[in-house]
Amino acid sequence: MLCFNSCIEQSKEKAFLAKYEFEDFSQFKNVSVFIRGRDSERNPIIFVDAPHLVRDTSKVGYYVVILDKRNYQIIKAKWMTKYDVESDTLKLQHLAQTFMQYKIPRLKVDEQENVFVYLKDVETLALVRFANENELQKRSKEVKWINIKHNWYKPRET
Repeated sequence: MLCFNSCIEQSKEKAFLAKYEFEDFSQFKNVSVFIRGRDSERNPIIFVDAPHLVRDTSKVGYYVVILDKRNYQIIKAKWMTKYDVESDTLKLQHLAQTFMQYKIPRLKVDEQENVFVYLKDVETLALVRFANENELQKRSKEVKWINIKHNWYKPRET
């Protein structure tokens, strides 16, 4: 059973890298996007965290987008705050739609443009593309990394 799960995860890694190894993720800089669940029609509920797109950062919360499961058109979009939030909602909606093309549960790109890809679920980090060697060295103090392909790495299991 262990080999079966491990083989499936390796297969997902290879498939993702085959398609997106050189993908430009810069539009996701300083953004975290993940699938939180599904509505009653099985449409994905996407949470977008992009504080830099909010004009008043004291009112930051998640922006939630429900997309049609067939064509990723927006069914509903709203803020998960009790305040009115002034932000670039069109950009947030576009990020949710673009994220869905990757067919993964979570994507995060930090301020330095390191790309964090979650293939199994929203909590299990699968792949990281470091922006540069400096970032890899910095992150190697926290976690040991296995080089998969070019500048793509995965965390070494302990």
